[in-house]
Amino acid sequence: MASDVINEVVEADEDSCQIRSCSQKGTCRKDCTNSESVCLGSYSDCEEWPVSNIQINAWHNGNWGHDNAKPLLTVNYNKKYDWTGLKVQWRGNLRVHRAGGCGEWWFTFNGQDCPQGRISFRRYTGRLTNYYQHSVFEGICDGIPKGTIPVKFYLDGCGNTNWDLYTGWYQANFIIVEEIDTRPTSKGLCPSLSVFNIREYDMNIYYSTSSTNLQVIATVVYEKRDPSTALRAVWKGNLGKYGSNTCARFYFRFNGNECGNPNTIDTVCSILSGDSSWIREDVVVDGMCYQLPAGPLKVEFVMGLCIGYTSIGHVTTGWDTRESIRLEEVRLGLDINAIQLPSGKIYRLPVYNIQHWQWHAINYETDSGVIKEVSYTKHSKTSALRVTVSTVTRQATSGHCTEWRIRFNSTECSNPTTIDASYYMWNEGGNTNSHRPYYIDAICKNLAAGTVAVKFEVGSCNTGHSLGNSYTGWNTMTSMIVQEVYLGI
Repeated sequence: MASDVINEVVEADEDSCQIRSCSQKGTCRKDCTNSESVCLGSYSDCEEWPVSNIQINAWHNGNWGHDNAKPLLTVNYNKKYDWTGLKVQWRGNLRVHRAGGCGEWWFTFNGQDCPQGRISFRRYTGRLTNYYQHSVFEGICDGIPKGTIPVKFYLDGCGNTNWDLYTGWYQANFIIVEEIDTRPTSKGLCPSLSVFNIREYDMNIYYSTSSTNLQVIATVVYEKRDPSTALRAVWKGNLGKYGSNTCARFYFRFNGNECGNPNTIDTVCSILSGDSSWIREDVVVDGMCYQLPAGPLKVEFVMGLCIGYTSIGHVTTGWDTRESIRLEEVRLGLDINAIQLPSGKIYRLPVYNIQHWQWHAINYETDSGVIKEVSYTKHSKTSALRVTVSTVTRQATSGHCTEWRIRFNSTECSNPTTIDASYYMWNEGGNTNSHRPYYIDAICKNLAAGTVAVKFEVGSCNTGHSLGNSYTGWNTMTSMIVQEVYLGI
């Protein structure tokens, strides 16, 4: 693991910089401790330290089967700063079994819920089902002092009722904890930072409607500082739906318009055929929009009717959980990975070299294969790669299983574990053609510097079940973000 302070650097000519020279002339230095090049920036016009101290905790095939309100897992996190928010994320497999069943999973910090509201995931199923489904939830908690923080992961039936819950089934499961600078006083352009100006807006807004009229679910005003940056927009909340041959579309608008570059940031909840009973669960939608102006930006998360459909069925949002919109400015491709302070000290930047790909309506109907492949140039041998995919998926065959995964140069990640996301579905109503949001966010360590082929794939689960009838990216956005991160700094 790289240290946060680079103790010795020397001037380096272009030929001595590994992999490739720095994109900004005169910034290349040699890190004498790790014997690799760094691209050195400055901390001018900046008053924030947006992301730091990323910690990943991973378990494979956890198979935790109990229902009681007690902690499944405990992560002891060493928080470095009083002024940061603590961002925590679960990414793994969760199940609720039984008709009318409801399960809740949540985090506590120092034995308490987050003061701004519990960071949790809820799933409710109206019919007798057995869905082992990859699930993600996250949130930022402010007001936690620095020091060793026990972060505990709980589960229970909603209302303390036993609903045959299961956690961690036959896939990689992650808890990622990191510190986020959310102080509202920062106003600088931070030209050497790849990500800055992070703001999360929490809300508790419940919608329940069958109307096909456009519904604005949430509105925030964000002060964008630099017209040249991309804006990353993330919505986290609970989406519920019932009704056959129905489809509801959810999307971001910026100053009243959908994103046009590279394309719209959207998702769907659809039930096209089969079981039409209620499913309510928390989801994450994550994409980027380019060429938005600096200044006040009205950001809306909106629900409407899918093209070609006449009904949304019945839809709920915000059911008994905390919703949020997170916005952040991103400098795509910036290779600066260290900055020099006025004191002369050189600090490594925890996040840099962010690349983004976003496609619309890839409509990948093949059950097994490479959905998308991108080429990424990894600069540092000591960094890890963080890969995020936001899309829509379907597994339609009752009693079958499909796995979506990330591979690097055609090889599974081995440190800390594989990056996979399985979905086994059994439904007493039989096969169900339902497309819903799907999200992968994971970290892989010990990948060599150089060109890396990052592949988003679909195929069989390692559970012994037959491969299901699968679909990826139905009529909506598929977004992939790859970035280098230095853990623990």
